[in-house]
Amino acid sequence: MKYKYLLENYDRIINQIKNPPIIFSNDLVPYLKKKSSESYLIYPVDFKTINKEVKYSVKNPIHNLHPDFGKIKFKPSGNTSTFDIHIPIILQKLNISNNNVKCNWCAKKKSRLYIVKNCEIEDLTHENRFFLYCYQTLKKENERIKKANKERIYNLKSKNKIEQRIHQKQQSLENLAHSLIKEINPENYKYLRHFSDNYNKTDCLKITYIYLEKLHRFIEKEYKNYINVQSNIPYRSLFIKEKEITNKLKNVKSALLNSEINIQLLNIVYEPILKISTINIKEKLTYYDFNYCSEFILEIHKIIENEKITEDALIDCLFYLNFNSLQFFKFLTDTILKNLENSDNNIQKIDCLYLSLKCYNQKQRINTVKYRINLPSVQNQIIHWIEEEIAYLNRSFNLETKHFKLPPENELSTKFISGLSVAQLSCFFGLLLETEIIKHKNQTDIFKFIAQNFKTKNTDNISIDSLKVKYYNVEIGTKKAIREKIMELLALTKH
Repeated sequence: MKYKYLLENYDRIINQIKNPPIIFSNDLVPYLKKKSSESYLIYPVDFKTINKEVKYSVKNPIHNLHPDFGKIKFKPSGNTSTFDIHIPIILQKLNISNNNVKCNWCAKKKSRLYIVKNCEIEDLTHENRFFLYCYQTLKKENERIKKANKERIYNLKSKNKIEQRIHQKQQSLENLAHSLIKEINPENYKYLRHFSDNYNKTDCLKITYIYLEKLHRFIEKEYKNYINVQSNIPYRSLFIKEKEITNKLKNVKSALLNSEINIQLLNIVYEPILKISTINIKEKLTYYDFNYCSEFILEIHKIIENEKITEDALIDCLFYLNFNSLQFFKFLTDTILKNLENSDNNIQKIDCLYLSLKCYNQKQRINTVKYRINLPSVQNQIIHWIEEEIAYLNRSFNLETKHFKLPPENELSTKFISGLSVAQLSCFFGLLLETEIIKHKNQTDIFKFIAQNFKTKNTDNISIDSLKVKYYNVEIGTKKAIREKIMELLALTKH
């Protein structure tokens, strides 16, 4: 089924904002009158008492079709205030007749008065009418899109098709939101949600962005099990989610900065914390990154609550969270190398390395997520490095002890010719490891086995380093080729 573009009417409105038709003004009045049987302006008046003297400020009015109108809550009629005596003076200064207004006090703020004055749509400026038109049109458009989207998704019975459709919608919303941010160029998120009194082009683009973001959040909430976690999270969602962990985030930052842990480790731990605490409207953060960083902060907070802010506790926590940054990997390897300096000879070094290998093999970690999605897990990184160090020491000093000596390479052994390329062999054996068809934790042994026993049409001697590189960086074409071979194998099982 061909994907229908979601945001055609958004594009049309944005084009009108940037290039408003000259005759368009005449069509706005009847359109807006259909949206409400009433038309009135609301003047917010704020009172304050300074040195027993009452002062007030009158803000510019907004129309009842304005997006901020929904935030206004009146007290029930009949409520009075000590500031009531100032109302006639304010009306006189505003040149408003008593017969043409209603005065209501704010339900939330006792010192705020709302002066409600009837008006005609025609009396509003063209800019104001056009802004109200944009808001009301986008509001209706979102309702239409939500309804149509639910119907179309409901008719898709396949999970893969639903996921594909949701990912396409996310991409469309993300692209348009990004172009609007570039056009508006806001200093911060608060600026995006504040409208000027001139109702200019920027205000119209702001309301367009706000409703685009509402649509993005609808997709996020309604189809949370299908969204692309590598897609950028809407800033509004980020802002709301961040507030949920604000207190824990403050406690974590304060406790870490007041601790006496190694500065290198502190910088490593602080990296995901800064990702959340310093994010701004122009930067991008994916759902995956935000969820990982949030979980990271919660886990560090548990350590703080238990009063265990030690280097060992933080390292264990980073390992458990699969914090596979290259900086953390370097920190771990530097620590091991520093410990090796206390060894008198290479046999002791290898003993020390095997002990480290045992410890890291037995450490618990989360298998479903990792900090850097394109890098191997922290466990694989460090185990691989230790194995390489052990192999290097064995080769360099030709240790004869059977416990440490590597099995000799038999270069004269017969090699099988594979119909797969080197990259495809690496990918295929990787799948055998992941599905536990091959149960062997030492990946170096696997790479050596392939190199010693296989050759391809183009390569007689397969490089172990080449296998490693291709194992951790599988290309799309390689995955597709292996998938086709697996399909052939499945077909053979039917006979």
